[in-house]
Amino acid sequence: MEKDAITVQGTMSGLRVLITGAGGGIGAATAGALVARGARVAVFDQDAEAAQRTVEALGVENSIALIGDVTDEQAVGAAIEVMIDAWGGIDALVNNAGTFEHAPLLELSRRRWQRVLDVNLMAPIFISNAVVEHMNQGGTVVNVSSVLGQVAAPERGPYCVSKAALISLTRLQAVEWAARGIRVNAIAPGYILNASTQSLADTGSFDIDAICRRTPLGRLGTEDDVAAGICYLVDPVAAKYVTGHVLEVNGGWTAYGFL
Repeated sequence: MEKDAITVQGTMSGLRVLITGAGGGIGAATAGALVARGARVAVFDQDAEAAQRTVEALGVENSIALIGDVTDEQAVGAAIEVMIDAWGGIDALVNNAGTFEHAPLLELSRRRWQRVLDVNLMAPIFISNAVVEHMNQGGTVVNVSSVLGQVAAPERGPYCVSKAALISLTRLQAVEWAARGIRVNAIAPGYILNASTQSLADTGSFDIDAICRRTPLGRLGTEDDVAAGICYLVDPVAAKYVTGHVLEVNGGWTAYGFL
């Protein structure tokens, strides 16, 4: 086996990664996993306190906090400039920030649809465009989609549609930017056990036991499970021939077609 056919220690050493929505959840877990592998991470989040907490946990020598809304192109541009001034460039982008609206289709206003589409789809389009212009030596983009971008879920319309469109965007980016030496992939997490899902479970609107029974591996995922998948896709050695791919991290949920 060739040395670079597997992930080797140090393949992410010095890698400069921008992660949106990294003040908590999957974004923060991914930031921690990347720093542990030697990368430097720019934590972009609209919550300044959350972004700073993530940076404090990572260590200021390995991370910087960038504050702004992903739908604000001026804020995004300013954040990119800060990152470039600090580290001289960008090697990887993780489009992780997301939002949702839960309601039947007939009850969803244009405004509610638009907010989800702006955050989950339009922001990754324009952030990716802005970042790719600075990837002079190639790089990688990871778009965080969802299992619900591949299947339909009642009363989750804007989320499902935006995450499905993000998968299509991923494939388009992968094809168009391959000549630039840029790999683009998506990750599609399944049901993840975190503060949000636990809160929903506590109110009776989310049945953890039922989802575990429906999942072949018999449990919900963790934020660290997703972070590990993102790290693989970012890795310039382990995933060097992987582009246009959707990595499912859902315990076999989408593969299971029985009762």
